[in-house]
Amino acid sequence: MALCGIPRIDGLAAGGNVPIGRNDADREAVGVVQDFLIGHGYNRLPDIRDRLHGTYGPRTEEAVRAFQQSFGLSMTGSVDRSTLSRMVDVRAASPIACRGYLTMVLDEKFGGMTRVMSVTTQFEGAGKFSAINRNTDGAGLSFGLIQWAQKPLRLNELLRAFDADKHDLFVTIFGGGSVQTASGLLQHTSRPSGGLDPSGATIDQGFNLIQEPWISRFRASAAEREFQKTQVKCALAAFRKSLNQMQTYAPELRSERAISFVLDLANQHGDGGARQIYQKVRGLQPGASIPNVLLAMQQESVEIVRRKFTGPNAEDIINATNDRRHAFRTTTLLSDEVFDPN
Repeated sequence: MALCGIPRIDGLAAGGNVPIGRNDADREAVGVVQDFLIGHGYNRLPDIRDRLHGTYGPRTEEAVRAFQQSFGLSMTGSVDRSTLSRMVDVRAASPIACRGYLTMVLDEKFGGMTRVMSVTTQFEGAGKFSAINRNTDGAGLSFGLIQWAQKPLRLNELLRAFDADKHDLFVTIFGGGSVQTASGLLQHTSRPSGGLDPSGATIDQGFNLIQEPWISRFRASAAEREFQKTQVKCALAAFRKSLNQMQTYAPELRSERAISFVLDLANQHGDGGARQIYQKVRGLQPGASIPNVLLAMQQESVEIVRRKFTGPNAEDIINATNDRRHAFRTTTLLSDEVFDPN
């Protein structure tokens, strides 16, 4: 287990006896507690996008008591060593790629690109390994931390990584124990457009991934810590690839904020799309400041989505895109200092 890097949390994990409780002033430590509770199914708590994240109020205390009761612990409403240990050791129903979980459960070091990945995925799909989009954007099934999408073949990349890392587990979950079914899934998602027609509908009803039994299988995979590690590995690889390309066409974007903004942009529009957006903005505003460039890129991104989507879900997709871009430009979770990916 890697250190979380937050003294109160690491101290408790190492045997400390100072609990984290109501009105605690250590917002970072409280945030870790809330993140773990969210992963265990206590969904009425604030995540990192909420200004109350890190505030130990009555809802957090109530959730801690409920958690303690479910495991036969003393219902103090404060997080002591035993409570924290259970939060870490017990398999969570729907864990998120937050600082505490990445370090204390998946043994990842937290910093550089891992930190950016954590923030980005929590803005993308609340950081859930089990996040699923059932073709609302015409891309078929999108799944996981960075919404690996079926149509551009990104879902196939993730599935092949699952298979390579834990073949037997892959067959058990995705094939229902059948090697033939598991292999068929890989073949289907490697077809042109991920095995989809232009509308995003499957061309083979045996592999209609937005229906059962496939939804349950994907969710089951998200509960496996080995596959969670694979998701993290693949997300980091995708971000590093995007960063390498970004440095060739936008070398002046060097802060953690600017780089995170463009990485999220590339995750939605593709690396080529992010490049085109940047180059169009720079062509129109060659002397603009970095903050103004990011604002203009936000506006161009939203316009692209507006032109692309016209169906019943269009307004939701447009608003979600605008909100995400705005969050990256303004959040205090990201720094304006030069970014070190290591």
